[in-house]
Amino acid sequence: MPKMNIIQKLFNIRKLQQQFYKWNREKLELHQKKQLKKIINFCRKNSEYYANLFSGSDEITLEQIPIMTKSEMMDNFDLINTRNLQKEELVAYTVAQEKKGIYSRFQGEYSIGLSSGTSGNKALTVLSQNESELYNCLLFSRNGIPKSVKKRRILFALRRNNPTFKEISNFGIHLIYIDYTLSVEEIIRLINTKKLNILSGPPSLLEIISSKKDQIDHPIEAVISYAEVLSKSTREKLEEIFEVSIIEIYQGAEGFIASTCRCGSLHLNEDVLLIETLAVDDKIGKAKNLLITDLYRTTQPIIRYEMNDIIELQETNCKCGSCFRVIEKIHGRSDDIFHLKNRKGEISYLFPDYVRRSINQASQEIEEYQAIQKAIDRIEIRLVLRNEENREDIEKNIIENLNFWANKLNAELGEVEFSNDKPERNPRSKKLIRVIRRF
Repeated sequence: MPKMNIIQKLFNIRKLQQQFYKWNREKLELHQKKQLKKIINFCRKNSEYYANLFSGSDEITLEQIPIMTKSEMMDNFDLINTRNLQKEELVAYTVAQEKKGIYSRFQGEYSIGLSSGTSGNKALTVLSQNESELYNCLLFSRNGIPKSVKKRRILFALRRNNPTFKEISNFGIHLIYIDYTLSVEEIIRLINTKKLNILSGPPSLLEIISSKKDQIDHPIEAVISYAEVLSKSTREKLEEIFEVSIIEIYQGAEGFIASTCRCGSLHLNEDVLLIETLAVDDKIGKAKNLLITDLYRTTQPIIRYEMNDIIELQETNCKCGSCFRVIEKIHGRSDDIFHLKNRKGEISYLFPDYVRRSINQASQEIEEYQAIQKAIDRIEIRLVLRNEENREDIEKNIIENLNFWANKLNAELGEVEFSNDKPERNPRSKKLIRVIRRF
């Protein structure tokens, strides 16, 4: 497919903006039904995996399609993709590119993302050039930056400079890419030298920059958070320091899942993704797991893909007028739900948001933290404080808070040990995950 010209890009951006605010639920669901049929028919003709799966069937409904997990996607990648791409060749290419510090499209056409979870299993994400351009149109149309910000000079923090994101600079936006290893002194110097007025990155990096806010010699007009869970306390801290509302973007290998509206709510991008919810065993809240079907991706079809994240959806519509559903809370990965033994000897689940809340509400003196469940009866909490004088009281508050939630589950915390070690980042993704389960 030929590369989109600037007129086509601007048309797509305008169309995506209108869909977000002007569609009603009926129009959205008709659109989803139409696009789903297109994707299924395309996959039946071009994907060996889905051709075999749908063999002999006439009309295929969404419910007939089996749920796709990350491991199943990678085990069957060569059969699932529609461009005869080979997993091992793509992995080798991407690893070699990373080692050399050179990032280019595979065969001049495909952007390749390679991530690994806590298990170390590699997960490939492949976008054609046209799919990358459509993605960038979506990101540009729903980046949440207020219209009042006219000159947009953005600090854009990435684990590495993936070519998927390069197209964003085509729309009059000046981007400066950095990776997570740059020192805070170098980042501040870059912000001042290049007069960057928009900061975007994971919350942990934004917090580091905020600690040196007094060294930035011009106003910061927007702050965008992504890649890690943005807690309520971190949001409030960043908003107070930078004096702007924090924009949140929720994306992953599954696509650009949600974006911030003009009223500050995080909406699912339901015109490009068909999203189903699955119940999880949350006895305290209303957490759900998500199944994602991308209505436009064809190189590597994403159909009923089970996400690893747990979220809660708002039950009422947003005052911005969009009919797209709103995410009320992102708990984090299902892998990092704490497993507690209840009084019947069964397993009860304490979701990451309750653990984060128990810690960050214990004291204003907490500078950094990370909770690691090492066994069903043993939790380590890494706690870096501004002032060590009140450590004993702060630790006591945290245990009381955790016990409050455990009691709601009729469960036992087990042993809680504290250290002043700094939190660990994922060695590959460089993400800071606040709540981790390791058994």
